[in-house]
Amino acid sequence: MNLTISMNTVLNFLHSMALSTSNKQWLADHLYEEVKAERKAAATTTSGWPKIRREDLHISPEVMKLVEDIEPLPKDFDYDKARLEYLLKKHG
Repeated sequence: MNLTISMNTVLNFLHSMALSTSNKQWLADHLYEEVKAERKAAATTTSGWPKIRREDLHISPEVMKLVEDIEPLPKDFDYDKARLEYLLKKHG
C-alpha cells in the first residue's frame, strides 16, 4: 500500500511528538547523512566517475554559433528507418 502525505504533515507530526533537542539532532543527522549519500550516488556514474553537468560544459562562441539553430529530434524519431532511407537514397 502506498501512502502519500505532504512534508508539512510530516513536520507537524514530528512537532506533535515533543521530541527532545537531542532526538531532533539525531533525526537531523541521520536524514542529512542519507541526503549526502543519495546526492553522491546521483552525481556519479555506475563506474564511479563524476557525471558531467550542463553547467560544467564550456562551449566556445564559435561552436555555439554552429549549433544554435539545430532542432532536437522528436521523441518518436525512428533511427533505423532514417538510416534505411538514407542508405536507399545514397545507394538507391
